[in-house]
Amino acid sequence: MVGSITLEAPAFSRQTVPIWQNDSRLRQENVVVCTETCTFAGYTFRMHQQRLLDALNQSLAVGSLHAARDFMPLARGEAYLSDERKKPVADTYVRKANILFVCQESVNGNGVSETNDRPKVYPMREKKPIRAEVHLSSYTLVGQMYGEMWQQLLDSLDRDETFLPITNVNIRPALSNGESAFDFAAVNKDQIIYVNQLEPAGAPGALPAEN
Repeated sequence: MVGSITLEAPAFSRQTVPIWQNDSRLRQENVVVCTETCTFAGYTFRMHQQRLLDALNQSLAVGSLHAARDFMPLARGEAYLSDERKKPVADTYVRKANILFVCQESVNGNGVSETNDRPKVYPMREKKPIRAEVHLSSYTLVGQMYGEMWQQLLDSLDRDETFLPITNVNIRPALSNGESAFDFAAVNKDQIIYVNQLEPAGAPGALPAEN
């Protein structure tokens, strides 16, 4: 469980880097990870040809190993605890099943990091944006979910993947570190209570975004 993670760590400069992190194909992503008990801000990892969303739903193929299948690695970050304390964390592993959502900045509309090193293997299919309000036990996320052009919101939710992408996200209430708006979030659908479909922003009768 997330509550059992030991947050105390020696100074970062004295930490031994795990062997799997030495793989040259790994790329770092700056993320905010929200759980019921605390919020983490730091770096996680994806493979050179992966999106962050892929790393969450799959694993990291490091050599002959498949790392980070059930736990999301975080490095050189901070943990914002429920009692408003903030503690540094070096190498921490958060159980994916206990994650509410993961936020990231500077991504495009399909949840792909805008990094120059990602090869364009094939063109991305056009997706239909669906404005939605996602209710979790402690937070509400408002943003754009995506489906194939012929799909409805329910089709976007009934996917095999555990983490679902949302872009242009506003979070209520604000996270423990004070942030509330992100370009991209991946929400754990096993933590979702219900989802409302909203009218597109600017459409007649659409609800204004709340700050």
